[in-house]
Amino acid sequence: MALKPWHEINGEPLRPQFLLKARDGRDYGVLEYYETDRARPHTHVLLEFFAADAATGPRPRVWIDLAAWSVAVGHGKNLPDADFEPGLDAYLKTFPEEEKELRRERARKAIRFDLIRLAEQGYSIAYQEMFPGELKREDFPRVQVGQAEYVVDDQYLIRPGDFRNQMTLVFVPEGAEKTAAEVEPALLANWLFGEGYEILESKVDEARARRVLEQMTSNPELERIYRERLAKMRREGVLLGVKPKPYSPRNPGVTDPQ
Repeated sequence: MALKPWHEINGEPLRPQFLLKARDGRDYGVLEYYETDRARPHTHVLLEFFAADAATGPRPRVWIDLAAWSVAVGHGKNLPDADFEPGLDAYLKTFPEEEKELRRERARKAIRFDLIRLAEQGYSIAYQEMFPGELKREDFPRVQVGQAEYVVDDQYLIRPGDFRNQMTLVFVPEGAEKTAAEVEPALLANWLFGEGYEILESKVDEARARRVLEQMTSNPELERIYRERLAKMRREGVLLGVKPKPYSPRNPGVTDPQ
């Protein structure tokens, strides 16, 4: 489990997500924790309660089922009394629908926390990582370079403000996903739509690799698919709040004429 507080996920200063007055009159600040491990379900949010006048020690923690929008009664920790969870459940039922949907959207964003950070650092993101489960095995092109067969993964730059009309082809040895070891790509190449391609890294015979790349980049149906995925990935980047690519003038130090 890789829980992170919402303020850290969203790059904000430490502050409670909302305030709650308990039956004993104590004012609680509430921090929301979300799952960031994409291999785990993101169906719950963990609420942590803190109060300035509370005794030092473990803070109350309660799980909320986001789909049902209800407290997972019996799973809380460090509760001040037996009525804390039922009382909180009744209070949460008064939340307007937009507040409920806000938490569900935060959960969807949190699960892509690592991808967002990589994208903001300028790394390309695999389509299958952003939309796990959408693609089937047969959706990935298979190519042969010499005697070896490769699966071709597709990756994209998704920072808002990055207008390069391209994507990255990643050649991975067929069957490599079945091994426990980290897989090193055999070839990385940028496909510049309408222009051609450029090989970034290669561990295979380059002449043979170029013949395969020329076949791929001259396939109009494959280009259409990758163009659509690029547009979808960039839309998702905007929705997830990926920070824009920093502006840099083409000629630093040169001012535009008035």
